[in-house]
Amino acid sequence: MNILILSASTGGGHNRASNALKSYISKQDSTIKIDIVDTFAYCSSMLNKIVTVGYELLATKVPELYGVMYKSSDKENIGSDIVNSLMSQIAKKIYPMIDEYKPDIIISCHPFASNMLSVVKEKFPVSIPVISIITDYMPHRAYLGDNIDAYITPSIESAYNLSIKYGVDSKKIFPFGIPIFQNFSNYDESRIESTYEQLGFTPDKPTVLIMAGSFGVTDILKIYENIVDLESDCQIIVITGRNKRLYDAFEKLLNQNIEEFETQDYTSVFDNADEAYIADYLCEHSDEARKFISPKLKKLFKRSTNKMKPTHLLYFVDNVEDYMHISDIIITKPGGLTTSESLACGLPMAVFKAFPGQEMQNADYLVQNNTAIMLEQGAKGAKQIEHLLNNPDELSAMKENCIRCSHKDSAEKIYNLILDMHKNHTQDYKNIIF
Repeated sequence: MNILILSASTGGGHNRASNALKSYISKQDSTIKIDIVDTFAYCSSMLNKIVTVGYELLATKVPELYGVMYKSSDKENIGSDIVNSLMSQIAKKIYPMIDEYKPDIIISCHPFASNMLSVVKEKFPVSIPVISIITDYMPHRAYLGDNIDAYITPSIESAYNLSIKYGVDSKKIFPFGIPIFQNFSNYDESRIESTYEQLGFTPDKPTVLIMAGSFGVTDILKIYENIVDLESDCQIIVITGRNKRLYDAFEKLLNQNIEEFETQDYTSVFDNADEAYIADYLCEHSDEARKFISPKLKKLFKRSTNKMKPTHLLYFVDNVEDYMHISDIIITKPGGLTTSESLACGLPMAVFKAFPGQEMQNADYLVQNNTAIMLEQGAKGAKQIEHLLNNPDELSAMKENCIRCSHKDSAEKIYNLILDMHKNHTQDYKNIIF
């Protein structure tokens, strides 16, 4: 059997879900050929740059505008018509891909890819089963298409929403969850002790995990200072991802001999937030802009507390599950994959700065199910963390809710659905949910 998975680099979640599913299937049957293709990169390098950079610019730099566009395109109006028209024009480039890879099953891990595949099946002689995996906790119209054979949703709530709000045939909907790597769900508990030893931590203290790569430098430094300023004892893990500017700033903050230091934080220098975001974007993508703007961004960060708590600072890591499994709470943005991984680890979340659109919908789902809190700004946010750490019964209830909402066997269920669909060629495969 040949499986083609279509993804895209608009955020890391789509690719991570794609690779997690591929990893699981490959372990079950090494004879299955699985190809993951970046949809937009395949269609056009220019289109890929426009879509991926445009997404990053809107979602992270001008989130309010992104939120407006996200909501508008989720309704039957001129906004959604424009998106559908654009996808229809691009879809014709997908047909040669299908002929090239000759898949028996096609899986989409991106809404636009799902939309385009539906168009391809309508306009070209393609009858291959298509599965659309929705990688956020509430669906969006962009995922939909008359010719999609099955939808994988992250939760039962999103499944009902897909059926009731969007009118999708319930027989096509499978709330199996977002596929995640097995290291999160089938965790080797023997690694917990070695992780504590590696960090120099103790199991006797509560552990706060901060995954901070998407935050502004000043924002996350202040969050950290507010937490270390608490009277309650805890230990802290900070993972900055590939945010080198943040990692360098944290190194200075953790050096108690340094009372103040320079940082580069756009939102602290520009009076207008939009100007700051645009400047940040220009510096990331233009050497000339960087030479002109960077010298103007130097800001003096002054330490606000001399208190310290045991802290381990990490850059990009590929074993984040180790740190999740020893932590009691995580401060993070609510992306679909990070959320699913945290739920599988039974790790309650403190959601910080969810941007309007899918992140805010993810956050709403988490809060409604008592698996997360919305972190307030400043010292109030630290007090929220302290309250949970000082009330183990509340935190334990949140951990239980995380496990209840998790789908540790998502990849397994999707794999079985693939086998069933391939065997029956999309006809009469079992829907065990509704």
